[in-house]
Parts: sequence; C-alpha cells; structure tokens
Amino acid sequence: MKLDWVQGLRGIAVLLVVLTHGRFFLDGTPNEGLATALFLPGAMGVDLFFLLSGFIMVYTTRDAGGPRDAALFAVKRFARVWPAYAVVTLAWIFIKRDGLWFFQDAERLQMLLQSLTFRPVTPNDAPFFGLVFPLAWTLAFEMYFYLVFGISMLAGRLRWLVLAGWMALTLVLLPMLAGGPTLDVRQYLMFESPYLQLVTNPIIWEFVAGMAVGLLYLNPDVRFPSVALAWQAVVCSAGFVLWWGWSGVGGFHGPAGWGWPLALMLLALAIASKTVTLRTPGWLQWVGNVSYSMYLTHFLGQVVLTRWLDQNYLHTRSWNEVYLALLLAIPLASASHWLLERQLGGWVRRKLVLLVDRVLPAPPVPEGKDVIKMAKMAP
Repeated sequence: MKLDWVQGLRGIAVLLVVLTHGRFFLDGTPNEGLATALFLPGAMGVDLFFLLSGFIMVYTTRDAGGPRDAALFAVKRFARVWPAYAVVTLAWIFIKRDGLWFFQDAERLQMLLQSLTFRPVTPNDAPFFGLVFPLAWTLAFEMYFYLVFGISMLAGRLRWLVLAGWMALTLVLLPMLAGGPTLDVRQYLMFESPYLQLVTNPIIWEFVAGMAVGLLYLNPDVRFPSVALAWQAVVCSAGFVLWWGWSGVGGFHGPAGWGWPLALMLLALAIASKTVTLRTPGWLQWVGNVSYSMYLTHFLGQVVLTRWLDQNYLHTRSWNEVYLALLLAIPLASASHWLLERQLGGWVRRKLVLLVDRVLPAPPVPEGKDVIKMAKMAP
C-alpha cells in the first residue's frame, strides 16, 4: 500500500531538482545570483530521495525474506530503474554528446560501459563521478544500495544485523584504512578500486537514516502522545529544513549538509502520520508517481528547450524560461512514465519475474489456507 504523504514528498523532491537545474537559464545575467539563492538549495531533493529510498525499502519488504523475496526485490528494482536509464542515456548522447560520433571513440565507449554499469568514470570527482549522463550519479548510489539491501534479505531474520555489519565495514572501517572516514561527500580516499570510492561515500548514510526511520515507523509503540505534539513536530521540522537550506548554512549534499535536517523531518512526518492525517493534494501525488521519469527526462527537456529557443531567436535568458522548463517537465515525465517505466520496464519486469519463478518457484500454499481463501471469496 502506497503512503500518500511519501508520494507527496517524492513529488516535492523532484520539483525542487527541476527548479535547481532551471536556474541555468539565468547564468550570466543580472539575475544569476538571485536564481542561485532561490533554486540551488532545491538540490536537497536528491538527499530527500535517498532518505525516502531507505524508508520505502524497509516499508515494502517488512514481511519479506529469503532467496525468492531477495530475487524478486532485485529484479523489480532493476526493471524499474535500468531500462529507462539506458534509453535516456542514449538519448543524451544523441542530443548532447555528438550522436554517432560518440560511438567511434574507444575511450568514450569505455565511459559508456562504466556508466551503464554504474561504475565511477572519474573516481576523484565524488559524488558525481563523471558518468556519461550527468544525473546518473544518484542512480549509481541507488543501485548499489538496492544490491546490498537485496543481498542482506538472504539472511532472513538476521538481515538487519548483516546490513549493519556491511555499513560499518564500508563506511567506517575501510575508510579508516584509507584516510577517512569523513562526512564530506566530496572526499577522495586512497583506494585503487574506483568502485570503492562509491561504496565508501558518506552520502550512503542517508539511505541508512531512511531505513532507521522506516523501522521506527513500523514499531507500533513509537508514536506521538498527542495530536498537538505531532503537528508541532511536523511544522518545526519542515521549518528547520527551510531555514537550513535557504539560509546558506547547509550548502551541499550529504549527511552533514542537507541530509540530517531532512532526516529529522522525515522522522517527524513518519511518526506524526500515525497520529494525524497528512493530506497530500492529488496533483502532488501524481508528480510523486512519475518522479523517477521526471528526474530522468527534465534535464534532456531543458537542453532541447534551450536549443529551440536559440534557433528561433526566443532565448531571453529570463525567469519565463524557468517557467517553460518546469512546464515542459510535466508532459515529458508523463510520456516517459508510460513508455519507459510502464511499458518497457514492465515488459522487462515480467520476463525477469518469470525467470525467478522458474529458478525459485513460490512455495505451495498449505491446504488449510486454500480453504480459508475460498471461504473469503464466497458470496
């Protein structure tokens, strides 16, 4: 069951990111400073996505465990993320990176292979890592965490202990041997393996924080004792996030930047939602539903819009172009959600689930449960 307030937060997160990139229309103009002050803090939408991912993974797998559940978790996440990402990366190459000429260079092909497998291309450029499609750095962290989370599910009831042990190893012990650990997501540790730069990056603490919030949310004993306290927590935590982001105090990604106030807000909202109803407008829930597609395609849309404005001598480099970019993001997200997520991703998901069914078939339903199920279905 989807939580409306979570979908609303996803919608807010992606709209913040769209506006963050929309500020580029005002680069080099007298309004550049104001646009940066207004929109750059919206990059915290990425940190909010990471926190929500940790929360959602705990919430959606609360009754799962074992090889079959782990395999289904993995294929469903892969089918949702990778096919759409691969198509958008190819579109980016043709729109922004020289088209067919890109594929005639062996070094660029190696970059593409690394990008499609979410491996850092430039390990010393954390947390972005120089992937072919610039926004793919967030997906590299997402897919890594999906992998670790899925593997931990194989441990059954011990999965939280296994996951905690892995996080202690990769975020504390290994960095201690290589010049860390730090909470600076731009850190560069002395690892020969580029992928170790990703798995030891402290931004992963945000996924861990999201999981911790998810576990507290599922604990029936953790709740606010009154409606008044619940609303105070919601208002104050959200207000603190606004101050922290737009006052300039917290100026970048990561647990020591935008992450920790957002984690407190997510905790307050999650626990408060068990006491009060957090109503979310229908339009914002829709944006949350298509948030992945909007994240993937909005930057492409802004590049195409800029080119079209230039070709038609309409490029005013003003606020109205930020508005146009936001407007364009809506139909692009809708089309991508239907075509890439539901159609292409859905097809890949069905094929992979069938493969899982062959290798790890579902256990037979006990006879008694069949009788109970039939009784419930009877008129």
